[in-house]
Amino acid sequence: MAEPSRDPPDREPPRTEPLVARTARHVGRLLPLALVPLATALLRVRDLLAVSRTDGVSVRASFPVYRYDVWNFLEAPRGGGLSVSLPFGTLEPLTLLVPLLGAYVLVSGLLSAGYFGSIADGVTTGRFDFVANVRRFGARTVTLEALVVLALAAAFLPLVIVPPLFVAAILAALVLSYLYFPTVYVLVLEDRGVGSALGRARDLVRQHRPIGFFLSVAVVTALCSVPLSLVARIGPVGGLLAAVVAAPLGLAFNVATALKVAEMAGIETVE
Repeated sequence: MAEPSRDPPDREPPRTEPLVARTARHVGRLLPLALVPLATALLRVRDLLAVSRTDGVSVRASFPVYRYDVWNFLEAPRGGGLSVSLPFGTLEPLTLLVPLLGAYVLVSGLLSAGYFGSIADGVTTGRFDFVANVRRFGARTVTLEALVVLALAAAFLPLVIVPPLFVAAILAALVLSYLYFPTVYVLVLEDRGVGSALGRARDLVRQHRPIGFFLSVAVVTALCSVPLSLVARIGPVGGLLAAVVAAPLGLAFNVATALKVAEMAGIETVE
């Protein structure tokens, strides 16, 4: 893993090879990590089976925020009850929300520690140790995960009381997503604490203004969502097949974002 770069560089180091080519080369070495987005997708197996029974083609754009899996490309079917964006699908009894949310934050945070830590190791050294990264970053990524959940709750729970605020909440979420999308990457690339990573992410975005990359990811994910939605609807196991196809694709988006953040932070990566 690269040594921390505590001060932002004056400018980005020149790159002669396209990001897509560099991403493809790294994904080949990091392919075992695709088991993580596959596992998080399979936690919602009921939704995967339900997707297979729906008709039509869906288009979904996703900005470079956190860990990708099939649900960044497919829309989960909406039924009755309270819809909660968790790997457990739709939750009917509210009494289950808090313990399941806590379990989700813990499991997802530990998976993120191994996943993002290994991506950082892979792009900077060419090697990775998933278990060692869980031990090294686990407490920090669980904390970051909890902060994200609290931020989402603060942004969207008031909509239950004042629904017209929905547009404002969406805009606020987009702005915050843009300002802080490098957070988990600088946390593992530079071995920072959560607070330091948040500040560093904001500074990098303000300095380099990667709005083109941010929007490009949304466009590409939207394009990828069309064939994936077709795969999901080919039969009873279409949703499961889409999850398998989306796993290395999601890894590629995370690797590309890690390479972009490393470039912004002036961190050397292996070729």
